[in-house]
Amino acid sequence: MFNGEKLAAEIWAIASERLRGGKVHKNSYEQWFVNMVPLRLEGSCLIIGVADDFVMEWVDNSFGPDITESLQDIAGHDYSYRFEPGHVPESTPESPEDVVEEKAVEPVAAVPEMPAAEMIEEAPLRDVYPVNSNYTFENFVVGEENRYAYTAACRAAECPGLFNPLYIYGNTGIGKTHLLHAIVHQTRKTNPRLVVRYATCEEILNCFVESLKSHQYGSFRSQLRDVDMLLVDDIHVLGSKSQLQEQFFNAFNALYAENKQIVLTSDKRPSEIAGLEARLISRFEQGVTTEIYAPGLEVRIAILRGMQQDFTIQFSDEVLEFIASRIFSNVRRLRGALMQLFTRVLLEPDMPVTIERVESILHSVFEEEFSSQQITVDEIQKKVADYFNLHVSDLLSNKRPKSIAEPRMVAMYLARKLTDSSFPQIGSAFGRNHATIMNAWNKVPELCAKDEDLRRAVSMLERQLKS
Repeated sequence: MFNGEKLAAEIWAIASERLRGGKVHKNSYEQWFVNMVPLRLEGSCLIIGVADDFVMEWVDNSFGPDITESLQDIAGHDYSYRFEPGHVPESTPESPEDVVEEKAVEPVAAVPEMPAAEMIEEAPLRDVYPVNSNYTFENFVVGEENRYAYTAACRAAECPGLFNPLYIYGNTGIGKTHLLHAIVHQTRKTNPRLVVRYATCEEILNCFVESLKSHQYGSFRSQLRDVDMLLVDDIHVLGSKSQLQEQFFNAFNALYAENKQIVLTSDKRPSEIAGLEARLISRFEQGVTTEIYAPGLEVRIAILRGMQQDFTIQFSDEVLEFIASRIFSNVRRLRGALMQLFTRVLLEPDMPVTIERVESILHSVFEEEFSSQQITVDEIQKKVADYFNLHVSDLLSNKRPKSIAEPRMVAMYLARKLTDSSFPQIGSAFGRNHATIMNAWNKVPELCAKDEDLRRAVSMLERQLKS
């Protein structure tokens, strides 16, 4: 080893010990730092090798200040750092603890006398939702709006336990479920012996209720815990369900302690789920949390091209671009529009597929798309929180100082005024009962009559939301 490389290794050894000694949680250190490679020194800058751009970006954003602090005052000198992707350690030495852990984990993966293919069909997904054969990584169209979530999902499938938990959130119909199914398919290919369980949170809730009725709680617990990888869709369903939250919290801790991969999806950030306990919010946010956005125009066109490959009729790029320009909220609506167009053209093959004809056939779909862009309760919560310099989680909390209670009532009032949601529906979105929403509906106009600043705020928020 050259002197520069040796000095780099010595500096990183000291910094790593400081990180491991308290700046970074043990599990986070094992997930992110153990596979880093000290490469060289460039002046006072330590060059650290990491696996890829994803790891580089995530660690820099999440632990940058900790790394910088750990490199201060080493042998009387302060060092900076820079990551260089494309490096993995040549070998990872085994400690006695590692050997013990491997032996302890061995029985989980072993169902020794059962063929791998048979186990895939029966053990991992028994009594839970099946996965869609078309939802693979190969069929997922990647764009800037979903690249980060896609990369994280690929890494979770390739290296289970590395990003733990992986939490993907975003609006309905933009690819979250596709990524979960893709993880299952990829894991079946690369690690067929792993027990992988995928389910929606609604299905888990139903199983829990059934286990209470039939007094088979042990079976329910084993479905959540006796796995190597647990993937749960729509985890926001946990909100306000205290008994199920208790069971999921215990299962989460058990899996996390054994470094079993957990992947969750939701339409909200953990802190924005009404009625979700603080300890679960903390657990969900301790790994990788990434948002997935609605696809841009180019991605939507590419998605439509991929969808029509299974059709006997192929539409022109002009037609596909027209559809993609009119439907932008989610992929499911794109698929429905393309299928509707295909069916009509199949039944009326002699009529040319012009833009005018496409407009006529899909008129109701386009109208539905337009109407779906109406104001939502989520939108109102975010807008009100931003206006009053709060977090959405403050509006959903039980905090009662005036600086939070008044904005919360304003958000409830606007949700009733600007959406078609009922009092109970709005109450559910805020984690409260309908009577609380009715009180806000009556109270805010009274407060506005007495407080000109509040009246202006409500009026401005209403204009911003309508625009």
